[in-house]
Amino acid sequence: MFVNCGQRKTSVKQEFEWIGLTNSALKKTSLKELDEETVFACMMNWIINKMQQEESTKLRFRVANKVYQVTLYYNQKRLRTKDLEKIAEDDDGFILHDWAEETNYDNLTVEKMQQSLNHADADIRNKQRHDQVMENDGFMAELFDKPVTVTEEDMELINEFLKV
Repeated sequence: MFVNCGQRKTSVKQEFEWIGLTNSALKKTSLKELDEETVFACMMNWIINKMQQEESTKLRFRVANKVYQVTLYYNQKRLRTKDLEKIAEDDDGFILHDWAEETNYDNLTVEKMQQSLNHADADIRNKQRHDQVMENDGFMAELFDKPVTVTEEDMELINEFLKV
């Protein structure tokens, strides 16, 4: 659908007009509590109906275990797409948006959308660092679990170094 928009086959509004919020209670519910599909619908509905002229925002979504990001912006009273890109090949554990607890449809802003992306990126970096530390810890444990054997040659070198 975003590809169609990007190739100027349709406008974002035309392509996504079927996405709506049928339950008014969703407007007050924290985006953190909603599933990804509902959050996507909320964000698209908000972008189509409430985003201001000359504003732009990035939106992340999953398709077939891949994560994409697109920039949506209002220009000359038209909602347009640009920069559709695949940002993760395997989305296992990828965080799309990390919303603040108080963020809901009614108080959503472009700034809050950007903050959710920044927090998600920070969470991803922390997870990558944690995975790397765990991988290194496994290597170090494996290295130190092996018995150390010191040969007579090694002892001579050690004694020579220590000048004993």
